[in-house]
Amino acid sequence: MQPTYVTFAGRSAVTANAVLRVDRGTATGGHLTLDADGCVELTFDVAAADAGGEATLGIVALVSRLGGAPGFAPLDITVNDRCLVHGWRIPGGGDLFQQMDFVVPAGWLRPGANKLRLATAIDARSTLRLNRITLDAVFDRGRSARAIDQREAEEPALRYSTRLLPARGRRWQPGPDITVYVDRGEQSLLADLAWADASGAEYAVTLTSELDAFYGWCRPAGAELPCEIRGKLTGRWRADHPDAAVARRRFQTEEGWGGGWHRSNETAFAVGADSLPLTRASWRDKRGNSGTVAFTGPGDAFVGTYQRVGEGAIGYRGRAPKVTKGEQQVCLYEPA
Repeated sequence: MQPTYVTFAGRSAVTANAVLRVDRGTATGGHLTLDADGCVELTFDVAAADAGGEATLGIVALVSRLGGAPGFAPLDITVNDRCLVHGWRIPGGGDLFQQMDFVVPAGWLRPGANKLRLATAIDARSTLRLNRITLDAVFDRGRSARAIDQREAEEPALRYSTRLLPARGRRWQPGPDITVYVDRGEQSLLADLAWADASGAEYAVTLTSELDAFYGWCRPAGAELPCEIRGKLTGRWRADHPDAAVARRRFQTEEGWGGGWHRSNETAFAVGADSLPLTRASWRDKRGNSGTVAFTGPGDAFVGTYQRVGEGAIGYRGRAPKVTKGEQQVCLYEPA
């Protein structure tokens, strides 16, 4: 079964193998908000070879809170007008998006066009917020989610406007625009990022799963006390877009394991405000891979460690590509 999904995490809904129809719903802020008696319909195709088997329906959603109490927006799901779920209450209390999986029984899907419908109850008192819907053959686990991640990775350079709240302040103040981009060629976007730049400023932020915002702390250059920082996505580009490339620095890298150093993927960084050189950076991507590095003074080389999820830490080092004749280059290590 080919990847079948809709995601509302970006600036507009993105679909694969699906025609979308929305009634009484509004797409804002990285999700689709459905009011009472609202619905989402997906019309999708199934090959004859896949029509007889089970399928897995995945939904990422939450129900907005009612003040300090959990929200109320029961969900009905039908597949080809057959009731799969009736009056489903989404757990979590409305604080976080929840991943929920449902079995579409064998024989419910038919060759050719099929229809999936998600609807909120007519008596819903709060809103249902949908982030994504995926549908996969039962033994092809996570195929649509991987396809979404791969498509997201086509525009990995993110730009955020920020607001700062001083440690003893009461009002949020405008902060710098922040670029967020770390690319090791693994097609996995960031979940957490921390860095310090040549001005002495320090930052540590956690991105939403939708990448439309982040939250964290920063210590501006020369400040004694840290600030809270919030970011809102204002731009997103491919790595070769001029707005992304202006702050990007590329490094040829090696990984250290088994007693030696081995060539690795090229890595690119475009992190922070005002294109200032980095002094250090640490990150974790959506798959759980993580790295931490320290840069030379000019920012043209680094050393550190990297750890793929489920594996041990390895050495990690990089340097900028060779410069033209007459320029100087500072490296932390000699070529292998």
